[in-house]
Amino acid sequence: RTNPNEAAYIAELIRSLLRRETKLSIGVVAFSEAQQAEIENALNRLGDEDGDFSARLEAEYAREENDVFCGLFVKNLENVQGDERDIIIMSVCYGHDAGGRMLMNFGPINQRGGEKRLNVIFSRAKHHMALVSSIRHHDVRNDYNDGANSLKNFLHYAEAISKGDATTARRVLENLNPLSRQALA
Repeated sequence: RTNPNEAAYIAELIRSLLRRETKLSIGVVAFSEAQQAEIENALNRLGDEDGDFSARLEAEYAREENDVFCGLFVKNLENVQGDERDIIIMSVCYGHDAGGRMLMNFGPINQRGGEKRLNVIFSRAKHHMALVSSIRHHDVRNDYNDGANSLKNFLHYAEAISKGDATTARRVLENLNPLSRQALA
């Protein structure tokens, strides 16, 4: 239900971003309430260890511009609608169990309209999206499900972009909507 390694990585990523003082707003979206709490706990633990980060984190939690809240949020898939930030960090959370098995239980993503829930996350970033995942696209095998298939394709796209493989990234996008192939060309 949680992925402590992903949560700790995200906390370190946020510390790094806040130290750079870019003034870019940050949002974190987890796939579950349990992972949301894990990330919040990881941020608190890191703040307990690092006073400078704790002060920056508190300021970011309360940040407003023109009397509008634009500070750091950590939310789950169910309650992120309407929130945009310059940078969105997405925590997939799912992974292999201790025995190396990968369960295809992606919660609300497997339900009807799951692909739309993912689209909400994908469209929340104004400038940059960071994907933190313990699984890769080939780990998702229930791609007959629209939500799981969207997750699989997004993981594949993100991996290709991260490696600088524009050809594969373009192919993933083209395969999502065959009618748009000419438009992409």
